[in-house]
Amino acid sequence: MVTLYLSHTAPINPSGITPVLTIRQIWAGLQRKVRFAQEFVPIIESCTVLEEQPDGTVVRDVVFKEGGPKPKARETVKEYYPSWVDFEQEDGTHVRNVISDGSDGGLYMTYMFEFKMDHLEEGSEKAESERLRLKGMAKGAVGSSIEAIREMVRDGRIKN
Repeated sequence: MVTLYLSHTAPINPSGITPVLTIRQIWAGLQRKVRFAQEFVPIIESCTVLEEQPDGTVVRDVVFKEGGPKPKARETVKEYYPSWVDFEQEDGTHVRNVISDGSDGGLYMTYMFEFKMDHLEEGSEKAESERLRLKGMAKGAVGSSIEAIREMVRDGRIKN
């Protein structure tokens, strides 16, 4: 078994992009992503909330499109306002969506991944190939999530 560790960071409000997103809007977007992941991450086909616990923990089933890390996953999701959301899958795979401040004063979003890959061997060409493929997926997920939040602010699904 191989565990692949990946991360990608992108600026939330690069120069010239409008509307400029606030931390409140970004957090509202991440809260929506917990329940409607397919609106944010193109590789996700569907997301079904199974349980909402009193402490805010959400248990959900996610179905991935062809090319995803796996066909489906059951996830336990916990929010840590205003900084991150954790997604823990039954096989130990872990994803964290982090909002942070940069030294330049800007806001950044980082997605961190810990993929458990039972079918791969450590040091193999297949493991490296999968790492590179998933790195591209991680980059796409961060960018598409930021753009989805921005579009939801534009169309009113997320309020100012």
